[in-house]
Amino acid sequence: MAFRRGKKDTPDTTASASTAADDAVVDDAGTDDGFDALASTPAARSPIDEADAGTDEVLARIDLGGLRVPVLPGTEVRVELNQAQVPIAATIVHNASSLQVLAFAAPRNDGIWDEVRAEIAEALRAEGSHVDEVEGGFGPELRTRARPDAHGKPGAPALRFVGFDGPRWFVRGVFSGPAATDVVQAAVLETVLTSIVVVRGNDPMAPRDQIPLRLPREAMTATDPAAAEAAEAAAAAQAEGPPPPQVFAVRDRSREITETS
Repeated sequence: MAFRRGKKDTPDTTASASTAADDAVVDDAGTDDGFDALASTPAARSPIDEADAGTDEVLARIDLGGLRVPVLPGTEVRVELNQAQVPIAATIVHNASSLQVLAFAAPRNDGIWDEVRAEIAEALRAEGSHVDEVEGGFGPELRTRARPDAHGKPGAPALRFVGFDGPRWFVRGVFSGPAATDVVQAAVLETVLTSIVVVRGNDPMAPRDQIPLRLPREAMTATDPAAAEAAEAAAAAQAEGPPPPQVFAVRDRSREITETS
């Protein structure tokens, strides 16, 4: 399923075949003057809190509930589901690189990136990865080196972990592919990251609880109105406690997601 932006940033609900049946996929094709305007403006060095977002008529964003992810030319937005079919992360793909974004609740007055960073580094080193902590464009970050498997073949890829402490929220991003080691290759994905709007909401949440995400309605109604109704029923069931019914196939990314809870 695809969600495309037209000349006036309006959704085009024309369906296209998805090459990944286990993802809810949103992609953007062609050119857009909005991206040129954004590129000429100095970007913030953090995702944007909903209270500071204001009215943005430059970028089209996909509403995933807790995250509003911008759609830039040449990028594809994927929604990852856990084994219970609940959306847990957004992954933005650009060329051969990707950026995975997760959002969590955080204390009102204290950031958690320092703690989370140390926990991620410890977990990765326990798995045999070489981890460096460096000062990057977003502050302290972690970088792992690509390493071969026991047979000398390509194994774990290079990764770049970044984190952001916001008002009662924490966002973690993981770059993979060429963007993990090449700042030029990472430029578009970094622009996406700093243009994401975080919607924490006012509901009480324990620190490190994931901020709820939902599937984009446009991606479902474009091809299957019944799927949209099923997704709404799933959301209601999730709020009441029981596991939601299967709407999309499971894509288990637990090996790639280092939990922060």
